[in-house]
Amino acid sequence: MKSGDNKDMNKVVAAVEAFFAENPPPVALDHDWFGLTYINTVWQDKMVSGMAEAFAGSFVIVLAMMVFLFRSLLWGALSMIPLTITIAFIYGLIGLIGKDYDMPVAVLSSLSLGLAVDYAIHFLARGREMQKKYGSWKDTVGPLFGEPGRAIARNVIIIGVGFLPLLAAPLVPYKTVGFFISAILLFAGVASLIILPALITLLEPWLFKKTGGKKA
Repeated sequence: MKSGDNKDMNKVVAAVEAFFAENPPPVALDHDWFGLTYINTVWQDKMVSGMAEAFAGSFVIVLAMMVFLFRSLLWGALSMIPLTITIAFIYGLIGLIGKDYDMPVAVLSSLSLGLAVDYAIHFLARGREMQKKYGSWKDTVGPLFGEPGRAIARNVIIIGVGFLPLLAAPLVPYKTVGFFISAILLFAGVASLIILPALITLLEPWLFKKTGGKKA
C-alpha cells in the first residue's frame, strides 16, 4: 500500500473479503487487518459517522433554541432555512470539487451551525420588533433594509473577508478553515437577506396572525 489512500485500502479489503467468501479455508480461520493505511481507514469511518451524529444533534439543539427564542415553531424553523441552504451548498461544493472530507472540514460542519444562524436571528428579531411599530410587513421591509440591513451586510463582508488571510498560511488545514468559514459566512448572510424576506412575505398570514396577518 504505497499510496496510503483510504480508497485503495477499501478496494483491497473488499477484494480480500470477496476472496475469502468465494474460497473458504479448509479449517476455521479468522483474519484481521493491520497497518497505518487500514488504521487511517477505520479512523476516517469513525470520524465521519461521529461528526454526522454530532452535526445532527447540534442541528436539533439549535432548532430547539430558535423555537424557544422566538416562542414559535414556525419562526424557529424559518430561522434555520438560511443555515440549511448554506450547509447544503457549501458541502455540496466540497463534493463537486473533489475535496476530501478531512478533519478541518468535519469540524467545520458543526461550527458552521452557530455561524450561519447568527444573521437569521438578527434579521428576524429586528423584523418582528419593527413590524410591531409599522403594523404590516409591507411597511416594515423598507426600514428593515435601512440601518439593520446595512449593519448585517457590513458584518457579512467584514467577518467573511476577515478570514481570507488564512489562505496565505503555510499549513493546508489553515487554508481550508479560512476558505470555508469565509464561504459559510458570506453565503449565510446573503441567504438571510434574500431568502428570509421572500419567505416572510409568503408566510405573512401565518407569521403575523393576531392582527389580521400582522402579529409580531
